[in-house]
Amino acid sequence: MVKEEAEKKAFDYFQSGFHCAEAVSKTITELFAKESSSDIPKVASGFGGGIGRTHEDVCGALTGGVIALGYLFGRIKPGESFQDAWELSSEFRKRFIKKFGSANCQTILKGFGEQENNIKCKKLAANAAGMLSEIIIEREKEIKQGEEVC
Repeated sequence: MVKEEAEKKAFDYFQSGFHCAEAVSKTITELFAKESSSDIPKVASGFGGGIGRTHEDVCGALTGGVIALGYLFGRIKPGESFQDAWELSSEFRKRFIKKFGSANCQTILKGFGEQENNIKCKKLAANAAGMLSEIIIEREKEIKQGEEVC
């Protein structure tokens, strides 16, 4: 259920004018953060379209997801653990590449071919948000199971 909600939200945010990184990061933080920040799209703004819309670097949907993971699982002070943020970001990257064939925006776009109104990018962002929601839910279940054992 959460996966479908994440996919719909991300698609709708992209459709409304946010780009890939903004849509994914905004969706995930709204669904999973205790308190979501209205600054999340600002933080993600430079990452759309392969960083600065160059299409030359990492896909914005992937970077938007990593931004959300940092917000949810990252640290605030030096010395605090960022292990969860690293592990979840690594897992997200691995699944993203497996599903879409690359993390590179330009490579993904070439595979899409012609698209009208960024529809294939919107669907990719929706899929990425759904994928990331599954990863977060899996981690939450692991944490809950660990607490029950103790």
